[in-house]
Amino acid sequence: MLIVTLLVSSVAGAEPAVLHVAIGGNDAWSGRLAQPNVQATDGPLATLAGALDAIRRLRAAQGADIGPVTVRVQGGVYRLSSPLVIEPRDSGTAEAPVVIEAAAGQRPVISGGRVINGFRENGPLWETELPEVKAGRWHFLQLFVNGQRRQPARSPNKGYHRIAQLVPGPPIPNAKPVARDRFIFAPGDIRPWQRLGDVRIVLMHSWETSIHPVKSVDTRTNTVEFAAPMKEWWSIGYWEDQQRYYVENARELLDEPGEWYLNRETGVLSYMPMPGERIDQAEIVAPALTELVRLAGDPDAGRFVRHVTIRGLAFHHADWKLDPRGNSSTQAAVEVPAVIMADGAIDCAIESCEVAHVGTYGIWLRRGNKDCRIQRNRLFDLGAGGIRVGEDRMAKEDVAETSRILVDNNHIRDGGNVFAAGIGIWLAQASHNRISHNDIHDMLYSGISVGWNWDLSPNRTHHNVIEFNHVHNLVHGVLSDAGLIYCLGVSPGSVIRNNVFHDIWPYEQPAFGWGIYLDAQTGNYLVENNLVYNTQSGGLMFNNGGHQHIIRNNIFALSATHALWPYSEKRPSTLRNNIVYLTQGALLIPYGEKSLNERLAAGESPGDWDRNVYWHTGGAEKLRFYRRTFAQWQGIGMDRDSRIADPQFQNAAEHDFRLRPTSPAIELGFKPFDISGVGLYGQGWAQESSHSRCVRRPLPPPPAPPKPTAVHDGFEQTPVGSRPAGATVDGETDGASIRVSDLRAASGTRSLRIADSARLKPSWQPHFFYRPHFAAGTIRQSFDAWISPESQFFTEWRDEGEYPQSVGPSVRFDGSGSVIVGGRILAQAPVRAWFHVEIEASLGKDSPRTFRMTIRPVGGAEQVFDGLPISGLEFREVHWLGFSATAAADAEIFLDNLNVAPTER
Repeated sequence: MLIVTLLVSSVAGAEPAVLHVAIGGNDAWSGRLAQPNVQATDGPLATLAGALDAIRRLRAAQGADIGPVTVRVQGGVYRLSSPLVIEPRDSGTAEAPVVIEAAAGQRPVISGGRVINGFRENGPLWETELPEVKAGRWHFLQLFVNGQRRQPARSPNKGYHRIAQLVPGPPIPNAKPVARDRFIFAPGDIRPWQRLGDVRIVLMHSWETSIHPVKSVDTRTNTVEFAAPMKEWWSIGYWEDQQRYYVENARELLDEPGEWYLNRETGVLSYMPMPGERIDQAEIVAPALTELVRLAGDPDAGRFVRHVTIRGLAFHHADWKLDPRGNSSTQAAVEVPAVIMADGAIDCAIESCEVAHVGTYGIWLRRGNKDCRIQRNRLFDLGAGGIRVGEDRMAKEDVAETSRILVDNNHIRDGGNVFAAGIGIWLAQASHNRISHNDIHDMLYSGISVGWNWDLSPNRTHHNVIEFNHVHNLVHGVLSDAGLIYCLGVSPGSVIRNNVFHDIWPYEQPAFGWGIYLDAQTGNYLVENNLVYNTQSGGLMFNNGGHQHIIRNNIFALSATHALWPYSEKRPSTLRNNIVYLTQGALLIPYGEKSLNERLAAGESPGDWDRNVYWHTGGAEKLRFYRRTFAQWQGIGMDRDSRIADPQFQNAAEHDFRLRPTSPAIELGFKPFDISGVGLYGQGWAQESSHSRCVRRPLPPPPAPPKPTAVHDGFEQTPVGSRPAGATVDGETDGASIRVSDLRAASGTRSLRIADSARLKPSWQPHFFYRPHFAAGTIRQSFDAWISPESQFFTEWRDEGEYPQSVGPSVRFDGSGSVIVGGRILAQAPVRAWFHVEIEASLGKDSPRTFRMTIRPVGGAEQVFDGLPISGLEFREVHWLGFSATAAADAEIFLDNLNVAPTER
């Protein structure tokens, strides 16, 4: 009767109710007392689930209107046996919210892990047997020792192995066969270890990773096979044939302090301790849950969790799930859930909490959440990323869209420990949200990501504001093609302003690490008052259809290779009153030049660029606008009132980008902005960022110019059936191939056979090319050729830059023996017989725009054609030299004695 009486009296007049939770409490007690009474008949509750049950009893006894309820959780570690599920029936109201909070001055930790004891020393290892593991009732993929993550047994211990050779799968109609479930490894890198099915291979893709259980290892062929093929969005070797990977979770790999291995068959956990760790003092924790809290509304059914706040709690120790078929995502680890999940939450908040030592994302407001706050939280040691808002698929109904979410004043760091592509803050298919004052660093991919469409199709990502965030020190050479902020899709009403973005250092393939990255058809952003510096590839990128952006009053400084990658779309963008400051590298990446020339050719505006200040500390002559001088750039209507001038920063070398009063940028209308309010705020909290382990690093040197490389190949040293050494081959599908053959040869016993196919499209496939990188002097290409009557092919030189302006010498051959330059037949070569070709041209900006060609049938008289025109107006150097088979027929071409080298002539 005591409990019932207390419950009833607590709701009289809808007065606030306070329930206490404490270690040593009892869920059969009322929870009205912070400490047990003397009689030990009442006191605090023992669990958060018990507190929810107590609130439900209040409602059952008194009806829905019970007044505000606060659950105060005292310090200690509360180990969950199942996730805490907050249901719609647990909701509060605006006048009577439900608050679950830490007691004043206390630090409660909600843990999904179990402490493991009973270790004994076994040589260099500590070992213990876990009966629940042996019985199949528990399995874990992470281990934490003294509050630090430990690495499953791994090879190599640091860095990566490299795939030795790809194993393409079965033929695919109209496509190139791809490798999806196996590859060839270097001898010794992978072995047929015991419990091979528990071994995992982690592939490092450009902007993602994928995790693959092993099915088999064949040491005769050095082939490893996955348990299942990769999902359709990735293939092995997509970006580079010798792709990076590492192997983990084999007992035989347990060879470095800090590594561990769990044998699921015997239940034995083995751990190699770090120096200084003591077996009698170490706290070793393994997770037993993958999710800790769920706000379980159902927006599609009209059921919501309302007015619930979680404040001041720490959430630790949650695992990730290994899919037996392997784990992978298209991008941003979007297939990975979070330890705190919310669907259908309205006017709820997670504030001043901590999420750490988990295998997934930290917090995800997924579906149908409205008017919620994620504020002043600390998230670190994350398996994937920090905070997710919205879904990767567009909700069909407004009720299912997540919107009006505030993500503010959070410190997010040290992510990507399992799924390297996890994002600091990820927002997709969600509108009217604000991401502000967050400090994000030491993630292995992008810091903030907003999207989620790669095209112009409708989406729900609009009217989002990203402001006053400090995003820095990302990627660390692990992944690539990342941004300090990365955006996708058309997003009217969205703003990126007053942020500081700096230090992003990607892996080399592709070596893209941008400050503000507006990718694939992104449109309609206002980008203003941002400071961006210390980037690998540049401060700003809007490519592939980026349109109708307003980019104004930003500072883009100190990039390693380029400053900007713009795109000139039919719906042009505006760039005004920006400062672009370089100490090395180029102003514009060349890939955007084609779109600029298309706009000019169509008589359309390439964009509204004006009143910007550009500066290169190496001198004004270092600044080129693609291939144009500043005067030529202004001559096409760009930057007419802009200047090439020193912007007069206080001290750019020390990253002090305040402007002196005499700055020409101020004269042109640039409005200086104060960055002192960027990042975390609040007494005692703003100093959180000082805990960062970030190290300031200088810009890496710009890539060295590629070395000139001659080609000398008679194909005698290349095995029959192999591709030509040093060349890139493409289009080997539908019966087409480019392989070394011993069917015929001009000399020796081998040549290169190009087999064309009537089924193959486009017509210029198959083709192969070299990258000779000659910039000056006279270059001679020579080869012997044999053609069938059905064949057609061309050989061509190209400079860097846009096609066809980059085309140099170009010669076509058809099955009748016609030799064609510029549409004119110059000579007849023999069919089904060998003939010799020489092509010669001088390089450099002052070279004549002509080339010389010699044709000579084997044993016949030569014909020389001099002064042949070069059509590409921008051709100056040869960086691409290739051959392309163009017959819409089954045909064959043989090439032999192929040489490309400087000549003294």
